Amino acid sequence: MKTYNTNNSDDIRIQFDLSNNLGFIPLYTKVFLDLQNGINPQSPTFTTPMHLADASIPLTSWFKHNKGLLIFETYISYKSLNTLTADVIMEKAKKLIFEYKIEDSNDGSEVFTSYDFGPAIIKSKELIFFKAYIDLI
Repeated sequence: MKTYNTNNSDDIRIQFDLSNNLGFIPLYTKVFLDLQNGINPQSPTFTTPMHLADASIPLTSWFKHNKGLLIFETYISYKSLNTLTADVIMEKAKKLIFEYKIEDSNDGSEVFTSYDFGPAIIKSKELIFFKAYIDLI
């Protein structure tokens, strides 16, 4: 888990980019804001817009974070690589480049380039997913 110091700012905005896709088909990313109050969010706060085919989240508008936990879930398809073995697919997946950017309204910003969970295969749908957690303090 990563930590971002919001510098006592009430508002942040985020951006996510995935690159070096190595033949994978990027599908989408969902971002959840868990307020750590025992109620888990059912709907994502942000999702990759339908017109984008790269699983990115363009720079969002400012939003209140309430010192919650950002959870990024990124899904890619390995359907175009299904002739490769599972081990080779996983090794290629580990070479993807993730970039999570957070800005606060006090002119602070930070870029994180690692995920916390994954790659994990969902064989029935030929998907691989990754999760990243960023605690906002």
